[in-house]
Amino acid sequence: MAKFGASRTALSSTDEPRACDVTVPLHALVVGDQLVIAGSGSKQFLPGFYDPTFGAPKSLFVRYRFRGKLHEVTVKDDQALAIPMREHCIERLLHLSRRRCFATKSHYDETVVYKYASQQIKPVSIGQLLKYRRQPLSVENILDSVGYTQAELPVRLAKRVISFHKLPFIVGTNPHIARVYNQYYEAFDRLHAFAPISDLEAEWDFTRALERQTQVLLDVIPTIAQGFLECQLYMPREERTSFINDLIRSRIGLRVIGEQHVALSYQFREEQKKAKQNHNAAASSTVEPGRVGLGATGEDVWVGAIHTRLLPARMMEQCGQMVQSMCEMHYGTAPGYYVDGDVDETISYIPSHFEYITCELLKNAFRATVDFSHSSNRSSHPPIQITITKGEGYVGVRIRDQGGGISKDNMRNVFEYSWSSMQSGDSADEHGANGSGSLMAGMSLQTNLALQHGIGGPIAGLGFGLPMARLYAGYFGGSLDIVSMEGYGCDVFLKLRSIEGSVENKQI
Repeated sequence: MAKFGASRTALSSTDEPRACDVTVPLHALVVGDQLVIAGSGSKQFLPGFYDPTFGAPKSLFVRYRFRGKLHEVTVKDDQALAIPMREHCIERLLHLSRRRCFATKSHYDETVVYKYASQQIKPVSIGQLLKYRRQPLSVENILDSVGYTQAELPVRLAKRVISFHKLPFIVGTNPHIARVYNQYYEAFDRLHAFAPISDLEAEWDFTRALERQTQVLLDVIPTIAQGFLECQLYMPREERTSFINDLIRSRIGLRVIGEQHVALSYQFREEQKKAKQNHNAAASSTVEPGRVGLGATGEDVWVGAIHTRLLPARMMEQCGQMVQSMCEMHYGTAPGYYVDGDVDETISYIPSHFEYITCELLKNAFRATVDFSHSSNRSSHPPIQITITKGEGYVGVRIRDQGGGISKDNMRNVFEYSWSSMQSGDSADEHGANGSGSLMAGMSLQTNLALQHGIGGPIAGLGFGLPMARLYAGYFGGSLDIVSMEGYGCDVFLKLRSIEGSVENKQI
């Protein structure tokens, strides 16, 4: 049973104008035996859903049975949801309520967390993540991968949980920051409970739990951004920056390790499936030796989550199309763009990282161009130029816009967390980073946040886009720099090192 409406009371009642029954639409979203809904926007836009209480905060209530036990969960309208989850079990919730309150966990009843947090992190190199790139995956490979993942992730998650304990009390009790703390705690609680894995069935259970947990943690950054935006007065900027940098670097490491194993697990099963199909077809056709599980070109380009022959030009085209559509949807207009330079150059990289960085940069360029056209009464938008260059072990990307540039005063702030021209609503000439103030000032914060509903989550206006993009770029030895010509536009220079060869000794 599932209901979507304005309040917990309405959701559990039969008052249809206050809540709509979405049991059937949710059933349609189930894939296999899992239901995952990302937390990037209102659920009223899901197929079969509608808004029964326009303008009021809404929640989704779901009650379901899994393995014979009744489960129940309520999530906010913009909150991610993954089903099934052990913490939804009503029997377990009753047990937990005796031990601690879910929303305000005690910092003094977590001996298991402290035990794991006291252990040393065991870094893994990029070369170790790539060690399976020239051989079909075996059972031993998968068990070796899950063994490291199962041992390492709870330790890293525990250290993140403990880091929240060091925040000032008033900051730690902020509802957004407390929510992120709870998410990390539940991720640790979920993963550390697995017994040591020694067979593929247990590995698959762990992999699916890890995949669900990764989905639940997708909205951590926009949530923590909102929390620190509200707590600026209670914590020095240097301490905020240090905490956020550590959180994001840790999050990148957690996701690289976790998503690498999930991708390898799926890749192994796909290879097994193809091997079986080829074996069944052997009587009627000849299978070329050593080609099981290879791509159409005869080259394996994927090693888990790492793409060893990624085309930056193609990625920029895809990201450009997406951001252009978002810009048109929210502003009613958008500039054109084109990609030139070394368009056939390839790089070994994690596509989701490349996508996040470039989408953040393109969003700024598109938004600035539209706003500067509006403020300067320009009759048309000049196109955004994206140039790809190749170097020794790296690829460079330059994004050039004519969006009015960034003022000298604001250049000092563009890479600061929680700083954004969208918060002040001042004019482009005075406070607009990339000239984005005047047009954005005419929109609500909700509309501004909607611009970020694609890659990277809803963080426009919270001042996390550029500093996070720079952190992601630098994680594997790259860089991100901005050159501004005030009154004209910006050149953004992105340098990304190839993971394979250049940074294989990088420790995660």
